[in-house]
Formats: sequence, C-alpha cells, structure tokens
Amino acid sequence: MCGIVALIEPGRRFEPALLEALGEDLRHRGPDATGLMSEPGVGLVFRRLSILDPTPRADQPMNDAEHQVTLIFNGEIYNFRELRKELEAKGAAFRTTGDTEVILQGYLAWGEGVFDRLEGMYALAILDQRENCVIAARDPFGIKPLYLLRKGALVALASEVQPLARLAGGLEADTDALAELLTFGWAAGTLSNFKNVERVPGGTVLRVSLDDGAITRRRFCDPLQTLEQPELKVSEAEAEEMVHDALRRSVEAHLISDVGYAIQLSGGVDSSLITAMASSIAGQRLVTFGVKLDDPRHDEGPWREMVAGKYDIDHREISLSAVQFADALPRALRHMDGPSPHLGCVLLMLLCDEIAKQSKVVLTGEGADEFFGGYLRYSEWRKWRWQEMLGNRLPTSLLPSRPPFLGIKRLAGRDATHYASVYHDFQALNRLFPELVPSPGFRGKVSRRFGGFRDRLLAVDQSSYLESLLVRQDKMAMAASVEARVPFVHLPLARLLNRLPHRIRVPGGVTKPLLKKVAERYLPRELLNRRKVGLTLPYADWLAQEDGLGRYLDDLTAPDSRLGAYTDRGKLAALVESFRKGKPADSTGLVRLVNIETWLRGIPALAEPAQARAVQ
Repeated sequence: MCGIVALIEPGRRFEPALLEALGEDLRHRGPDATGLMSEPGVGLVFRRLSILDPTPRADQPMNDAEHQVTLIFNGEIYNFRELRKELEAKGAAFRTTGDTEVILQGYLAWGEGVFDRLEGMYALAILDQRENCVIAARDPFGIKPLYLLRKGALVALASEVQPLARLAGGLEADTDALAELLTFGWAAGTLSNFKNVERVPGGTVLRVSLDDGAITRRRFCDPLQTLEQPELKVSEAEAEEMVHDALRRSVEAHLISDVGYAIQLSGGVDSSLITAMASSIAGQRLVTFGVKLDDPRHDEGPWREMVAGKYDIDHREISLSAVQFADALPRALRHMDGPSPHLGCVLLMLLCDEIAKQSKVVLTGEGADEFFGGYLRYSEWRKWRWQEMLGNRLPTSLLPSRPPFLGIKRLAGRDATHYASVYHDFQALNRLFPELVPSPGFRGKVSRRFGGFRDRLLAVDQSSYLESLLVRQDKMAMAASVEARVPFVHLPLARLLNRLPHRIRVPGGVTKPLLKKVAERYLPRELLNRRKVGLTLPYADWLAQEDGLGRYLDDLTAPDSRLGAYTDRGKLAALVESFRKGKPADSTGLVRLVNIETWLRGIPALAEPAQARAVQ
C-alpha cells in the first residue's frame, strides 16, 4: 500500500521542491521510502509502505531495463505469482520478488491488456516514453482511491485530494456533491466532493498525452456486467459448496504478505468468518483487534470473545469514549477527503492506530453485505418494491401521514433502491436545504440498467454504497500507515456470486442466508443468527455531551457556519436549540450536519504564498 502522484504538463519541468512537498502530503500512506522522478512534461511521486519484497530493490518509481517505461503503483495484486510464471515462460527476467515488477513486465508484454489479468486492488500510473503518454488505471471495484485534477495545461492524478489542493492553490466544496452528502452520506460516481476534482471510476484506464495533455479514457472492467450474465442452474447445496471454495481461495490469496498481517474482528458474521477461515488456512496464531464501546447496547465484545475462544487467536481491544471520538473526528474527516459516509470511520482510524503498532496489514470483513444481501432492505425487498410502485402511481399528497402510508409517501417519485440505505429523515433535510436536493445522478443511471428490483438493489449497492465503505476503510487505515484488505471484494468471487439465483442468495425474509450456511462450518449458530449491530453508535447521547459531539453543535449556529450559507440560518439554529432542550429529534440527521459542517471547515485552504509560487 502506498501513495502516488502523477503530474503531466507539456513542456514543463517539475521542480524537486514541489515533488517533495507533494510526497510529504502522502507520507502517512507510505512512511518506508520515497521516490521522485522529473522528466520533461511529467513528474512522478511515490511513497512506499513496503509489504511484498520490502527490500530497496522493489522501491518505486520502477523502470524497465531500457528506462522507457516507468511505473508507480499503489495496492496489491493477489495473482501476481501466477502472472509471473506466465511472463517468465515468455522470456521475462525479474530482479524482485513482489507484485510491482509483475505489473511492469505485464505491461511490456500485453500493453493495457495487463489490466484485464490483474486480480487485486490498485491505482497506478505508467509513463510510457515510447508512446509519449502516461497511462493511469484504477481497480474494478475502486478499492484504491484515485483523483484527477485539470488546471490549465496541468493534469494531475493522486491517491488523495491534499496534493491536488496544493497544486490548485486551494479547493472548495462541490454543491452537486453536497446535495448527495446530505441525503446519502456519499457522493457517487465521479463526484469527489470538490469542484474541479474528479474521482476516477473503478475499472477505468486513462491515457494522457505528453504532447498536448489530452485525456482519453475507457472502461476496461465493469463489475456490474456480472449481474447481467445468465443465472447459474445450481442447487442450494451446490451454491454453498462453490461459494465456500471461492471465498476460501480469496482469503488465502489475501494472506500473501512478507511482513505479516492482523485482522479487524468486530464480532459480526463477516469479520468472524474471515478470522475463522484465515486461522484454519494459516495454521498459526493470529492477532485480531476490536473496538470496545462503553455503551453495552452497541458493544459486540461478547461475540468477539466467542470467536477468540473457538480459534487460536491473540485478541486485543481498544476502548473508546465519547470524548475520544469527538477529539478524533476532524482528523478522520481530513483523511477521508470529505465527510464520513459513516461515523464508524473514526472508530476504524483509532483502531488502525493500534494495529499499526503490531502490523502493516489488516484483513477486514467489508463487502459481504453488498454481495450476500446483508442489509435489512434485502430481507424486506418486496416491501420496498411495493412502496416504490405505489409511491410513483398514487397521488401521495392525499394519503394520511401514518403507517403503512408513510413509506409510500417517503418514496413518492423516487427510486427505492437509492433510498433504502437512508435511515435519517432526508425529507426534513431537503426542506432545510431546498437548493441541495440530489438528482438521481449516478445511482439513477445504474438502477436504470436493470429490470428486476433485486438486481437494481444489488447494482446500486455494489457500485455506490460499497465504494463508500471501501474508500472509508482505505483512508482510515492509511491514516495510520496500515494496508486494509477486503477478501469479500474480489473479482473472481463476485463473478460467481452475481450469477447465483436470487432464490438462493437474496430470497427475502432473511439476510445473508447463503453466507450464513457457509459460516455454519466455522462459527456458532447463536453468533450467526443474532441481530446485526455493525458500527452503530449512540449519537443522541454523544451529541448531548458538551465535551463529546455536542461541542460541534455551536459550529452549525455560528455566524461563520458553512452550512448556514445554504439555508435559513434561523431554521438551523432552531433545530439545534430544539435538540438541546430535549425535544425529540432525528439525531442521525443532526450528526450528519455536524459531520458535514466539520468537514467544510477543514477543507484545504489556499496555499501559502511560497507554496503557491512553487506550483506556477
């Protein structure tokens, strides 16, 4: 895991001082080594977190023997050994033992076709002086982040936004993104949260000309195409066996490391199964980490103890209070490059601070819910489909505001697959911020590709909601210089899962039935059948604490309130005052406002004069 920056501007020589400053912006992503390259028209910056072949010989930028092709790469390729054997059979000679050189040699052999062969997570840039261009690519699911800035003749690509803010001389919030953040918590598609900065879509290749800076792009892999393939004709028993085998192979691939690994163990089904499988595959004692909350309603400690008692693991925990959480919030949002899609981000960052004392690598359970149907919306999909249909056909303004009509009124004119993941009163926020109501946007484009409701739900979750969790996991881990791996988000596994019959994978009435059948081989049934908790937090209690999240409420009502610029400030003040007086309130919606306001206050400001001059 590393951090990269690629700069392209025809005729320009990028100063070492600028490249060094950009590298410092990404030091947390790669504290082990730094590499800089400046050629006419192009500059490359690399920060290394050494995991595979941690010797200096594998440092980057990495060149081919003729110094015509140069690679900077962030991520891990899990099938690199198989690809290496194939390349060696074609005559390639290797001087390292890791995956970086496999990508380089693969590009020399197959050109852009190498991306079709890679299985893993990555964001990379290749300087090809033979073709006078820079080629950049991001893995199909967008596990590794990559951002694009165009400023005049300059084209810049980076793992995070901070280097781009330095190059741009400062950034400001994008109102299209802000509308999605208020409602969904995540701005989907190419929206980066910032004006003039694009998030490069997963599975995309960019080619930037060194002659004129022109950018061409193509989608080399669209994982949602796996949902468009014919269903496999298999029985439940056959599906269970196939999934068990594919998941076990994914976990085994994700254990590849020259520096060891740890596991995030929440106590939920997903991370518990990863722990159990890894333990049986590794055949050695593993180290796991979890977060202990003071509030027993939200703490999953007993379930973690159950897993620790069954397997040979060294389990460690950190305790987290409301004050610690509030103290860490600005740092988490700074690393997120936006408001947190889920304030569990703070927990993950603090947990990774502790993991970093033991390991550079951690396996997580992210992604299971989006592929196995782990959210309540999958057990209740028939209700959501029915409410959507009636909400789009009935004159909902005439319906009474009481159950069972509330859900129908809530979805009037809306796509249920977009709003099934929204748990706060988004209509109240729409009224408070009438100029920041989101359009269907990227989610709408995805949903319209599919006919069946469950296909639509899976597609929106796998292309939008999932990326928010993957970027959250990446950035919170990298804030502590830790690489996070996600065995459930693996293309070979997804190709299988998305072709399984819905009657087996997402039948309704239950969440994750297929995964739970697989997990019965490893975990106690009482753990599998309990109520899902996830990273839920006592928001109302923490907002009520003046030394907790409550300290941020004053920012919403202050004269310089950033969100106040988009609404009637009196209404915003009344909302906060009502909560402080103990009146019933949507604490989830209020904490979202705190989240966004805190992020807006921390947006990278204009560069200082010396820095500004350096980028001219």
